[in-house]
Amino acid sequence: MFRLIIGICILAGTLLLTVSARAGTYYVAATGSDANTCAKAQTSSTPKKTIPAGVQCLAGGDTLIVKAGTYLNQQIKNPPPGNSSSYTTIKADPAGARPVLVPNGVNGQQGFYCDKGAACRYIELRGFEITKAYNSVKLFGSSTVGYPHHVRFINNIMHDTIHTNVFIVTSDTGFQGGDHLFQSNIFYRTGVGNPGYAPGHNTIYNPGNRTIIENNTFRNLAHGVGIWHSGKSIQNVIVRRNVFYDIGRSNTDTWQKGNGTFSAVHVSSPGGGHRIYNNVIYRSGDQSTFGGIRVGAANGSDINHIYNNTIYDIKNAGAWAIRIGTTTGTHYVKNNIAYLGGRTFHGGLQSNNLTTNPSFKSAAGADFRLLSNSAAINKGVILSQVPTDFTGARRPTGSSHDMGAYEYGASSTLSPPASLSVQ
Repeated sequence: MFRLIIGICILAGTLLLTVSARAGTYYVAATGSDANTCAKAQTSSTPKKTIPAGVQCLAGGDTLIVKAGTYLNQQIKNPPPGNSSSYTTIKADPAGARPVLVPNGVNGQQGFYCDKGAACRYIELRGFEITKAYNSVKLFGSSTVGYPHHVRFINNIMHDTIHTNVFIVTSDTGFQGGDHLFQSNIFYRTGVGNPGYAPGHNTIYNPGNRTIIENNTFRNLAHGVGIWHSGKSIQNVIVRRNVFYDIGRSNTDTWQKGNGTFSAVHVSSPGGGHRIYNNVIYRSGDQSTFGGIRVGAANGSDINHIYNNTIYDIKNAGAWAIRIGTTTGTHYVKNNIAYLGGRTFHGGLQSNNLTTNPSFKSAAGADFRLLSNSAAINKGVILSQVPTDFTGARRPTGSSHDMGAYEYGASSTLSPPASLSVQ
């Protein structure tokens, strides 16, 4: 029996090494040729020419490196699934400029598209610019094919879409589909190709259950993160350390005129368990229908947490910084700053929020760190759900949490998003 167990362990280890050894790297360049075989495309000097041809070479866990260039009328469709220890990766050449993917969005082409449900799993897209797509990303699922899960989008720029920027399908019930990651991306001009859309285009429409959205920048659009999908329940989304600015600026982004509502983050489907914290929202909300963070739907057992956000310069005095528009469920609103924040806070269980001048280091320069005389320092409540601040520094540094996204005197090796701007 002992020999049998040892033999099984050796065989399992051998199979694991074999799978790892099979993982290959392939190349695509605008100067390449699709006549090159997949074997040749494993050498950077003989790449494929188009991204779809490169994707066809991949097996699960492989890597496709796309060199700088503009890739017209192409989309990334149904890459093979990886596994939890070896994602299938499609990424920009780290030694070159960002590749630009330009799908034929007018005719419905997506940037990154999976239509095989649960077969879309353990895949990563990194370092691309995607523009003029119908959707930059669409992950489709159904009760027949299952639902996509564990897909990562890191350090991409997605802009000037025809419709929603990111569109994800999850199960109606049971919270299937999700566990995605959106990290360090830049989103802008969502839905510019379909102006005046009455509900307002969501930049991320249904993030998926248990998805993390962090360190991204959202600007010049109607809605940032929409935790919403008609007829579905969505659970346990984390939205943290993001920057939102020029959201719902329909007076200047005139293509948004005709939109009915605007928000940085809105929860419009039941499910609960969402944590929205350490975000910065500023210079937004031309219309009274704007809500920086809005909760409009919940079941009775739902609990949501809205903590330590900094909201500044809401343009319309009738708009809201944070608005809980439902009396169903439990919604904690704590440690937030809303300065010049319209009508500031409405609804939920509120405590330790600040609406007076918090003494930012330079609001005009979009630097919302606190000065030493700030009324926000040590005036929050200690929250175990918020162990760090916007920069990743540990909280608290004093006797209690500071209010807002930044902890005064904290130090971190992380930097705010480079795109933070007062354009």
